[in-house]
Amino acid sequence: MSNTFVIHPLGTILQEADLISSPQLQLALQDQSYYQEMRIGEILALRGWLKQETADFFAEEWVNLVTDNQRYPLGFYLQKAALLNQEQIQEIICEQKQCLLRFGAVAVLKGWVKQNTIHFFLQNLFPQEVKATHFIKTTDHNQNNQSDRPLILIDEINTLAKESELYFTNPIPKKTKKFFTLF
Repeated sequence: MSNTFVIHPLGTILQEADLISSPQLQLALQDQSYYQEMRIGEILALRGWLKQETADFFAEEWVNLVTDNQRYPLGFYLQKAALLNQEQIQEIICEQKQCLLRFGAVAVLKGWVKQNTIHFFLQNLFPQEVKATHFIKTTDHNQNNQSDRPLILIDEINTLAKESELYFTNPIPKKTKKFFTLF
């Protein structure tokens, strides 16, 4: 089995990371045909669809980071890509200790990073973690020894997030029983 890495154009990488849409890329490419001296990342940043630092990260650092054998925590890469700042990372770390969710799951639930973007980073940097549960593994004292089974599915996390929004916005939530029984 070969460990071949294919280098994709910046626009393709940003689309795969769900940082831009196909229509945004098409329009930026059209703009680039008029302004040939501009890089695609500059055009996307000027249009406000992406931070310049994010475009630069994927254009200049992404390939080296993906092919490098040394790995850092997910937050390191998200901060380098200007998708999270240091304060957000610290808040995620504090919250993940309380709710036992993985870093990426907390970032998604807070609405700071898209789920597809987290998946893209995991797929390229931590492929062994792509199918892992979104919960931090803890010691399971269950007699049935089900510690290998995921504690919760991503669809359940999405449902919980919606229900928790209902809980905080509605005076009498209708579907919070599941939320409270899981934790």
